[in-house]
Amino acid sequence: MLVKIISLEGIVYQGEAEAAIVPGKQGQLTILAHHIGLITPLKRGKIRIKEGDDNQRSFKIEQGVLEVGPQGANILMTPSPF
Repeated sequence: MLVKIISLEGIVYQGEAEAAIVPGKQGQLTILAHHIGLITPLKRGKIRIKEGDDNQRSFKIEQGVLEVGPQGANILMTPSPF
């Protein structure tokens, strides 16, 4: 699935991923390909992107919004200063 992470400065990450693990307001969410459509707020924590072959990236987030649709997942976020 295509995952985009976007901050006020621009695109932070864009690529194909097996999974995106995000800190939802109600708890951690794991988004996989063909996930049902969803829009939800995100809280402070880490976004983890699993790209496959044990390759994983992480991004610190202060807050944000996750939108999942047929094209993949878009994360609009404010980066954490810590």
